Amino acid sequence: KGRTRCKQWYQRRVRGAHREYSVRSPFNVNTMLQTVLLFGLVSAALSGYTDIVPEEPHEVREMSNSARIEVNPQNVPDGTDRAYIEAKEINDLTGNQFESGYTYAYNEYVPYFYYPQLNSGKYHVFKVKFGRQNGDEVEWTQFTPETHFLHSEASRFSLDLTKRNWAMAKEACVRDGKRLAVIHGQKSNNMVRELLLANIESLGESNTAWIGLYDANYGDDNPRTTWSWVDSSPLNFENFEFGARVDQSEVSTAVGAMHVSGEWETRSPDAKMAFVCEAGITEKVKSSEARVGLNEQEIVALR
Repeated sequence: KGRTRCKQWYQRRVRGAHREYSVRSPFNVNTMLQTVLLFGLVSAALSGYTDIVPEEPHEVREMSNSARIEVNPQNVPDGTDRAYIEAKEINDLTGNQFESGYTYAYNEYVPYFYYPQLNSGKYHVFKVKFGRQNGDEVEWTQFTPETHFLHSEASRFSLDLTKRNWAMAKEACVRDGKRLAVIHGQKSNNMVRELLLANIESLGESNTAWIGLYDANYGDDNPRTTWSWVDSSPLNFENFEFGARVDQSEVSTAVGAMHVSGEWETRSPDAKMAFVCEAGITEKVKSSEARVGLNEQEIVALR
């Protein structure tokens, strides 16, 4: 009996100790769960910036030996103060590898950068990542998806994927010191065609883009067409698709667009599509300024 009473006394003491520990101890189950949850939230907050995969650049325009890369500030993570851009030349001797890139200061009010020292006559793709200062270190996001192939070509042609009607496309080219593409031979036609083919996924269902061809008579009573280029040069080379309406002057077929096949379509100027601009034959970019996000460029007047 004595052993039984001793055993009961011991069991009561153990149960009491358990209850006391569960009440007084700061490391009970609830506290531990709260601690783990808080640690997870803090870790997520600290690592969230580096886990971000930003959207691909809003717009890329290539010139003879450089590219203007614009990002949408709404897609740039909060706190960003710099950007890093790499370029890859397609079918080069390095086996399509991204080269060491450039770091630029980021300003949401000037959300574009100039990438210098590109080889003319080559296709390039770009990718961007954003950074911010965190104490003594710099945090970086992941890279954006690669841009579509774009042509860096001394022939002056560049593709703008913004969908505009013909008149607005013409104005957009002029604002950038360019003009809608003027085509006077098969070589130029092939260059524009290659540019469209390289970006076919972004052109939309029509697979066409505006060029600088228009009917000078579509706004008057003349029933016959007078095809001209935006620089007032005559039509001495043509590549209209079979069956295109090219003789009757009508608003519905008053301007020209190029299909990815390289053939020209006659379209209404109210339609909206991408467009091909043509720049001057030379340019100068200060690469030392391009490295920090500043740029000066000189586009020679079109001739």
